[in-house]
Amino acid sequence: MSRICLGLICAMGLLVATGCPGGNTSNLNTVKVSGTVTLDGAPLPGATVTFSPKSDGVRAAFGTTDENGRFTLTTLNPGDGAVPGSYAVTVSKPVAAAASAPSQDPRAMGGAISPEEAAKIMAKAQGGAAGTAASANVVPAKYASAATSGLTAEVKSGADNTFPFELTSH
Repeated sequence: MSRICLGLICAMGLLVATGCPGGNTSNLNTVKVSGTVTLDGAPLPGATVTFSPKSDGVRAAFGTTDENGRFTLTTLNPGDGAVPGSYAVTVSKPVAAAASAPSQDPRAMGGAISPEEAAKIMAKAQGGAAGTAASANVVPAKYASAATSGLTAEVKSGADNTFPFELTSH
């Protein structure tokens, strides 16, 4: 019995020392990041904005635009922002998403996003959506790939990290 109690105490100590999944993200040193997305001068609601880091070892950050084209980035917890650094930015809005109900994305519902979900979103952003059923986008395909979007952002500590992205359909 005492071995079980000792094991539980050790496990709890280890959990406290390493932190809980989805807990405080202060060890990531994220800063608040927000912005707007317009397409041909009009706000683009329901689009996914992805900040893909240009450096290894940095997590990607994501956000979804509201009805006014505004977004707030999330790395792990809703609205926590992004780690300072250089990013390639992608914007996508599949045609199916434009016609469907609001997303069940855990970030949009106030939940944290797992590393596995983040990896899936980042792989999609880096590779673009070419050749898939999701390739039909409201925005031109070039904006859905980090290699072709031409959109970049430099996130800085202690700075105003508000980024306007003005997309064109040509």
